Amino acid sequence: MKDAEARQIIVNKENIPKLKTFLDQEKISYEIRQEPVGKFKKPRPVKIDIFSDYGEALKDKELEAEKRLLEEMDDEED
Repeated sequence: MKDAEARQIIVNKENIPKLKTFLDQEKISYEIRQEPVGKFKKPRPVKIDIFSDYGEALKDKELEAEKRLLEEMDDEED
């Protein structure tokens, strides 16, 4: 990250003193502005890779089937 690059974060009022203390200790310059919450954009929805999740689900399903088969074999031996 470049030194001149600025970032904005949203902090609850009750956490501002803790944050100020931390930033001062770390010698990080900051500016505190109070703005109405409605001014900030809503976060974007998280993108989910459906295909990778589907692949993981298939693997889990296969493992569960193998476990059941092994348990059934153990029960038949007893």
